Amino acid sequence: MHQGASFEDSFHRLSEMAEQLEAGGLTLAEATSRFEEGMKLVQFCNELLNNAELKITELKESYRTAGAQPGFDVLDEDSEEEDSDE
Repeated sequence: MHQGASFEDSFHRLSEMAEQLEAGGLTLAEATSRFEEGMKLVQFCNELLNNAELKITELKESYRTAGAQPGFDVLDEDSEEEDSDE
């Protein structure tokens, strides 16, 4: 499922498997198989999230170095955290 799968599809499948495990009724072999597949999906989703975060960081940096247009400030994480602390 991983190759070409979207984050949303993978996350949905992961949610389904978690529900199956929580509901019980699976054999030990089935539960172990679901758990193994779930761990692979967690890793896959984390990779997609990390790649998205990296791309956003690169885009923000590219925007900063290209020169910001008036009225379009890019907030960095530090300034966002300071604002939320007030």
